[in-house]
Amino acid sequence: MNRLSVFYEHIAEAARQTGLPLDAVCAKVKDFGFDAVELDAKRLFTECETLLPRLWDAGLDVSCLYYFFDFGSAEDWQTADREEAARILDLCKAAKCDKLLAVTGFLAEAETDRAGKAYQTRRGRMAQSLMELVRMAQEQGVTVVMEDFDGFTAPFSTAEELLWFMQNVPGLRCGFDTGNFLYSEEDAAAVLPDFLPYISAVHCKDRSFQKNAGEVKPTVLGREMYPVAVGDGCIDIAGIVKTILDAGYTGTLAAEHFGSADQLGDMERSAKYLQGLLTGSEA
Repeated sequence: MNRLSVFYEHIAEAARQTGLPLDAVCAKVKDFGFDAVELDAKRLFTECETLLPRLWDAGLDVSCLYYFFDFGSAEDWQTADREEAARILDLCKAAKCDKLLAVTGFLAEAETDRAGKAYQTRRGRMAQSLMELVRMAQEQGVTVVMEDFDGFTAPFSTAEELLWFMQNVPGLRCGFDTGNFLYSEEDAAAVLPDFLPYISAVHCKDRSFQKNAGEVKPTVLGREMYPVAVGDGCIDIAGIVKTILDAGYTGTLAAEHFGSADQLGDMERSAKYLQGLLTGSEA
């Protein structure tokens, strides 16, 4: 059964923007129709004993943990990466979470030449550490997903780069982010068919080229994108979600709008729009 999730960082930001208590924002988010959150694993390093009970008391569970690894960079990278993987998987257990979004790391300046040996070496190390993470995760019933990332130093910022990891890391699944392909000036709907066999998570991120009070994000061609509520931008969210659902996806749809100047309002609008897609009341 499909359900809705939202990034916990949006909840925390909404509390700062509005001055409302965090518990009050959590209650509103639940009332909007969200049942879960996407949670940055690093928060659990220091907030595990307080944050998780707060979410559970509000009726929100953790749909997915995400974590920014630095795979393949340490001198003894295989050991370091395995130890970090084990640490994060322990947090999945604490959060009663069966999905982990792995952001495997970012390239150093000398590694960004996609035709260069340094790039190939680093990407290969990332893939090896991902294989070990996937293996360890499978042992405790956790699915590891990877998404397209909107940054040049990520060796998975384009459809071709992300697909390489899907094809070369057995058991790795795709967290399809509807908005991040636009950073690379790619059409998410056009590349979606390549990823349908791998999708185990969906981030519903919309974007607009109309200036607003939110944080600006330039594409690789310098076009300025702004965050908006899901359904308010230029991404074909309805078409993408329909294709994914028609392919048999039964997982979570996560609303995402980092950098929004009105997180509370955008969460409410996003939930209403996504609920409409699930019930068929939205075109």
